[in-house]
Amino acid sequence: MEANQSGAMLRQEMQELIQFCCDRLIEAQVTAKGHPDEGGIWCKGCGTVHGRSGDAVFPLYYMYLVSGKARYREAAKRLLLYISRTQEEDGGWRNEPESDWKGTTVFQLLALCHAYDQLTRFLADNSDYSDEKTDSLRADSAELLPLIASSAQWVSNTFGDGGNTNINYYLSSALALHLADRIVEVPQYSKQAKQLMHHFIDTRLSYDGWLYGEKTRMRPFTQMTSMIDIGYNLDMSIGAMAEYARLTNDSKVMAASVHALAAHMNMMYPDGSIDNSFGSRNYKWTLFGSKTAHGSQMAFMLLANEHPAFLRAAELNTSYLKRSLRYCDGLFGYGPMHEQMFEHGCIHSTINRSDALSVAVAYATELCSPAKPQRLPSEESFGARSFKELAVIQLRKQKWMATVSCTSVRNAPTGGAISYLWHEEAGPIQLGAMTSYRLYEAYNMPQALPHMDQPITPRIELMHEGRAYSNLYEHEAHGAVDANINKAEAVVNGRLKAVDNQSCYDCAAFYSIRYSLEDDAVIKHYELDIRLACDRLSIIEPILTAGEPVCKASRGQRKLIADVLEEKQLELTYEGESFVLDEHSLTARAVSIFPSAIAVPLRWDITKVTPGVYSFQIRMLIKS
Repeated sequence: MEANQSGAMLRQEMQELIQFCCDRLIEAQVTAKGHPDEGGIWCKGCGTVHGRSGDAVFPLYYMYLVSGKARYREAAKRLLLYISRTQEEDGGWRNEPESDWKGTTVFQLLALCHAYDQLTRFLADNSDYSDEKTDSLRADSAELLPLIASSAQWVSNTFGDGGNTNINYYLSSALALHLADRIVEVPQYSKQAKQLMHHFIDTRLSYDGWLYGEKTRMRPFTQMTSMIDIGYNLDMSIGAMAEYARLTNDSKVMAASVHALAAHMNMMYPDGSIDNSFGSRNYKWTLFGSKTAHGSQMAFMLLANEHPAFLRAAELNTSYLKRSLRYCDGLFGYGPMHEQMFEHGCIHSTINRSDALSVAVAYATELCSPAKPQRLPSEESFGARSFKELAVIQLRKQKWMATVSCTSVRNAPTGGAISYLWHEEAGPIQLGAMTSYRLYEAYNMPQALPHMDQPITPRIELMHEGRAYSNLYEHEAHGAVDANINKAEAVVNGRLKAVDNQSCYDCAAFYSIRYSLEDDAVIKHYELDIRLACDRLSIIEPILTAGEPVCKASRGQRKLIADVLEEKQLELTYEGESFVLDEHSLTARAVSIFPSAIAVPLRWDITKVTPGVYSFQIRMLIKS
């Protein structure tokens, strides 16, 4: 199918999803007259009106313009009254009612600017008419102006000259200030916008296309910490760069946007999911992106004509986003088991994703047919490849794909662990998440759930003198790949370490893990060189399960069967005479919120370990 035909179908699919999301927003809007939150978007899951409710102004107005249905304009008007009441004297809005952080004002400013732009475009196209609809829209656009003027001043004062927070705020501010100047005519804003955009491209975009600077002070980092977050970069920063480049015809920003997007596209899996397992803000990883970010459709659609695979990426991620909707309430779930874990979803992602989709559909240019249509990099069986700036290895063979993480991000999957193992028929088989669940952003993250006392990341664990050591505390693991395209193999070497009060402890235990992806199977081979006597040595392999986490052991055989996603079964065989299967692990549960998953934490132990070399191997395949 040619790209222009495919593009038209994708636009239609996105528009239908925008309408679906806007209908959920209207259902959640507080309409009671005199209510303190009247006009706000109520989140049943969190019991509050999120501070980012104002982001929904644009998708609601957009739906009114394309459908003509009055309920969308009425909802947008109610929301405008709400954000008018909640805007503070300095022009900013709080991220949450109880929060002091107002940085998200930039995203409400963007939504207001986009709404004003689309309203005035509609009025210009219908300048010969004067009816009730056009008169009401002229009144609406006039109401937007003071909100844009005051919030633009706040953004200019706060982010206009740079600073020291997450990079997405500065790149989004550059776009917002440029848009604001076109509306309220303050040339200083466009000047600040260009300086911001060029400065951060010059200082934060690497040679290989990775965008640095996405981290938070609330999280402890090592001195060597990566500041690359795939979720926020794809869902927000590169989209802002792309729109700015389109609006200004700035060739430098356009080239940087395409370069960055092509690099980050490598982290999209063949089903359209986004791999942010190792990201600096992986604690909000949802598989479709990042919880409170907007969406990759902005970047991929705005740049679709610049790379033959960008349209394909937009299509696959949109399809995955739709599959992430919860059946019970139509809100987006953070992973394959979200609906099993939470009675009510959070409406935050519905607000932000509808905004991103609206930008993608409203501002993407006419899509052209590429000379040679191209698939995603992950759709090819490339064998093995290493991304040194990410400290990540990818393996791809036939039906399998895996990410091996050696990142230096604290509390994220690391030490050479597999942080994403995927099968084309069953979806995710193993996922990495926070080693210890922490509320880095208390307003955006639910409280811990039962069975979150252990991570869902595959790992090695050792107990020595009452202290737990693991490869998940090893931030200096070394990974290497075989460059042969026919081999999907990687080897990781490191030492088991422990962390206590931010100090690192070593117990003279060395490990090597060899990963091999065959056409139908995944093999993990562990070699453990233990130099000191210790209490227990364990290999833990959590497997995502469908329904209750139960794994069946074959009597007299070293083989296990687990029911996994998509009504498939995983067969796991293991070797290693010294290791004994913990029978209790067959029915145990390990739970993660980001991404939302329930796993059976299969475990093999050696107790009273004496110094020596120990080997263990597992082989996994999906039964046909």
